[in-house]
Amino acid sequence: MGRSPFRPLRQRLEVLALHSVGFLARALPFGWTSAVGAGVGLLAFHLMGRRRRIAIENITRALGPEIDGVPALELARRTFVQLGRSFLEFLALPRLGHRGILARVEMIGFDPLLEWARTGRGAVVLTAHYGNWELLGASMRAAGAPIEYLLPPQSNEGSDAYFDRIRLDLGIPAIKIGYGMRGALKALRSGAFLGMLPDQDARKVGLHVPFFGRPASTHTGPARLAYHARCPIAVGLIEREPGGRFRARVLATLTPDPESDERREVERLTRAVNETIEAGVRRRPDHWYWLHRRWKTPPPTS
Repeated sequence: MGRSPFRPLRQRLEVLALHSVGFLARALPFGWTSAVGAGVGLLAFHLMGRRRRIAIENITRALGPEIDGVPALELARRTFVQLGRSFLEFLALPRLGHRGILARVEMIGFDPLLEWARTGRGAVVLTAHYGNWELLGASMRAAGAPIEYLLPPQSNEGSDAYFDRIRLDLGIPAIKIGYGMRGALKALRSGAFLGMLPDQDARKVGLHVPFFGRPASTHTGPARLAYHARCPIAVGLIEREPGGRFRARVLATLTPDPESDERREVERLTRAVNETIEAGVRRRPDHWYWLHRRWKTPPPTS
C-alpha cells in the first residue's frame, strides 16, 4: 500500500503544532509547563485507546494486575501523565539552561563517570525511556560530560529536526542510526560519551535476553560499541521528586573484557543492561514507557 497523499500535509501540520506547543512550554514557568504536560498525558490516556490497552497488558504480564495495591489501569494512567510531563519539560529545557538544569537535578554516582570524561576517554551511556530521560542527558552535559546521542531518525523529518535543535541548544549533537556504526565508534574513540536508549524492541536484529522474565529482542549495539572501543558502559536512570525536581543515579558501570570472545561478551553485557533497567523499572514502574510493544518480536524457533 502506498503512502497517503495527505501525509506531507499532516506532517507539516504536526511540525506547526509542535512549534506552537514548544513556544508555550518555554513561555510558562517550568512548574506550569510540567502541569500542562500532565494534562496532555491524561488526555492522551483517554483518547489513545490502543496504546492504553498495550500499556495495561504489558503492566499486567510483567508485574501483575495490581502492584502494591495500585491496579494496572491506574498505573497505566500515571504512566501517560508522567510521559506528558516529560515531553513538555523537554521542550522547555533550553530556557532553563545548564545552570537551571543542575539546580533541579540531584546527580548520584556520577563522579567517577565525570572524572573519566575529564581524562578525554569515551564511554557508552545508557538509559531507558524512563522518567524524563532527555533531562538525564542534559544534566550530564551541564555537568561537563561531552555527551552525544545515537538516535534513529523519525519518519517526520521536520519533527526530527526540531527535536535535534533542542538537543543542540543544550550542547548535545545527534548521530543518526542508519549510517553505519563508524561514526559512533569514531565519536567514542575521540572521547565522546555516547548516549543510547536500548530498551525498545530490536526486531529481528536483536538478541533475545530476559526482561521481566520473558525473552525480549534487545539491541546489541551498545555492547558491541563498548567492546570494540574498549570503553565502559554506564547505566543510569532519572526519577521525579516533589517540587519539580529530579534525582539521577548511575545504577551500574559495566566493563567489557577485550580478551573474551565478542559474542559471549556482547550477550553478557546485554543481559546485564536489561537486568539493571528492569530493577529500576520495578522501583518506579509508573516512570517507564509501557505503551511500547517491548516483546513484539518472538524468539527464533531454531
